[in-house]
Amino acid sequence: MKITVISELTIYNDLERLCRNKSIMIEKRIALSTEKISLENRIYINPVRHVQNIIFQSKNAVKYSVDIHEDIAKNIKAKIYCLGKYTKFELSKLFMNEIVHPNENYSSEDLVRLISKEKKDNTTYMVIKGEGGRSYISEQLLKLGKVVDELDVYRRNEIEAFISGDDLSDKESNYILVSSKTALNAFIKCVNKSSYKKMVLVIPNDRLIEDIQNNPFVDVIIIANNNSAKTYIEKIQEHNE
Repeated sequence: MKITVISELTIYNDLERLCRNKSIMIEKRIALSTEKISLENRIYINPVRHVQNIIFQSKNAVKYSVDIHEDIAKNIKAKIYCLGKYTKFELSKLFMNEIVHPNENYSSEDLVRLISKEKKDNTTYMVIKGEGGRSYISEQLLKLGKVVDELDVYRRNEIEAFISGDDLSDKESNYILVSSKTALNAFIKCVNKSSYKKMVLVIPNDRLIEDIQNNPFVDVIIIANNNSAKTYIEKIQEHNE
């Protein structure tokens, strides 16, 4: 089998090491590039110096929000939320604030459920995210009666022809690891059913395949993104047997 990773994964180096030890082919072919968005002249409903809660929707949201890190650091009473332990680790290096994330499923849905159980007088939120990224968190917080401001700090661009059918194995099953719907759509544009390769999609949740067009995959595996590299390899090997 061959594993092709098309989204940035924190565990990629561990995956690569395990694959090398097991003589499994693995390759990184990233579908999207990212660029920082200027925050000059940005008007906030709730400036980050005073907002009660700050949500980072991804690790890139942490990386590309550097222009407001000083203001966030001055707001020591704000509670900071993120989706998983890897983002929390990066945030803990920057801020002394309380940092919270879902314990089991690193998803927007579980984060909203966590917030919905908290005290009602905590009402102002800043959601820091990528342009065109999912607005599920903001929409659900508004339904809960919160005051929400969204701040886009980066944008993702498709890398033209980042992969083709020739990059996939003719003889082995191809396991395509992706964590972004935008990256998945970019992949399908480049590699379609005409390549006649056996492709299995590996994703963190089934939301990514909702309304998928021209599905080129023979099967789909769901592996939650809070799993270790070892679990990923074990589950893919089990599927490949």
